Amino acid sequence: MVLRSPQDALYAITSDWPIDGGVHQQRVIDFCRAWLAGRMPAETVRQAFILAALEAGLSIHDDDEGPPSSVSNPPV
Repeated sequence: MVLRSPQDALYAITSDWPIDGGVHQQRVIDFCRAWLAGRMPAETVRQAFILAALEAGLSIHDDDEGPPSSVSNPPV
């Protein structure tokens, strides 16, 4: 799955997410809705989505930082 916007992230996390009720999952849903309303920067949503994906045990390939690589730990 390739996500290109917070709107894509909102669709993914509400329709096809492997866990339900995670703390980071709910935060992403709230952040995506705030982005849609013009109150949240996309980069903040992106970082929250990465944490939610890790919480769900998903592998992340982040093209924003060069060649794709799996993210195994959240940024500190």
